[in-house]
Amino acid sequence: MHKRQGADTLPADPWTRRLVLAGVQAQLQPLAARLFPPRVWLALEDDAVTVLTTRGRAEPVQLALLRRVPLPRGACSDGDPHQVMALGDLIGDLLVDLGLVGAEVVAVLPAAACAWKVVQWPFDEWPESPDEALRQIDPALGLPYDLPQAYINLLPLEGTGQQQSGCSSLLVSTPRQLVLSWIEVFDIAGVQLERLEASQVCELRALLPLLEGGDPGLLEVVLVPEDRGARLTFLRHGVPEYSRRWTGLMADLEAELERCLAYWRGRDPAVSGVRLWLAGSSPDLPLLADTLRQGGPWTVEILDPVAMGWLVLPPDPDDEEPPPGWFLTSLYGLMQAEQPR
Repeated sequence: MHKRQGADTLPADPWTRRLVLAGVQAQLQPLAARLFPPRVWLALEDDAVTVLTTRGRAEPVQLALLRRVPLPRGACSDGDPHQVMALGDLIGDLLVDLGLVGAEVVAVLPAAACAWKVVQWPFDEWPESPDEALRQIDPALGLPYDLPQAYINLLPLEGTGQQQSGCSSLLVSTPRQLVLSWIEVFDIAGVQLERLEASQVCELRALLPLLEGGDPGLLEVVLVPEDRGARLTFLRHGVPEYSRRWTGLMADLEAELERCLAYWRGRDPAVSGVRLWLAGSSPDLPLLADTLRQGGPWTVEILDPVAMGWLVLPPDPDDEEPPPGWFLTSLYGLMQAEQPR
């Protein structure tokens, strides 16, 4: 007698069984994506978008995927998406190709899209609704737009060692229309945009643990090399006090640093030393660091999350080295906002 095969019994042939299981897995993928949407971190640049996913949240962070895709010329400028439909289609197609349908997206904006500065409150304690309080006070902030035209975020500054009375916050602002345009881009892409952050904030979040317990007299200078110059940020007691976007040849960088430091020492005579942090991932950074070490009166460190062992690249021998740029430092800082404290 032949044993009757039940409706829920897998075929005995191994090859047929694998085909059946593959078909079941393909049918379950859309359901799994809805129940457990993949989490994706994006770095948005004017000329490219970088996609990153991880294997869990343990430290060091193991990257499951790292891709950088160029954008059409003129699609984005200073972090402002000019070709919304084209960018939405490109990002949506890219995430589909990478198997990240229905992803939850957290993204970092380029520094040019955001402004930040320290706000000193005329109170002894932080207001309960700082956003509303700032809009009511409406101080002269020197922003390139009015506060009603911006999305703002106020981060309390605690334990910074500042000598100012009262309390202070770090104001981060982005033009409202720019944020709405990115929301539309990701809506067209078919994914949920959970959060946008400024690259400056993400870089600061990555750096701050390295500053704990440091010499209070040190002026910390974050230097982010760019295609046509660099971004400079001066930190005192972990607080960004001065920032500048410099355009010029890298051969002139040392002279520009000396000019900026001379200006700052005139404002802050308590500075007893300078430490430079070169932020980014590039084979050229060690050479730049060596050149700067031979120059002015400062020490030089490289803030590269891969070289420092904070990020582990995907274990794919066919993957190329990560292209140079600030984005891995910013993406690491973006992820740190979700790490348990």
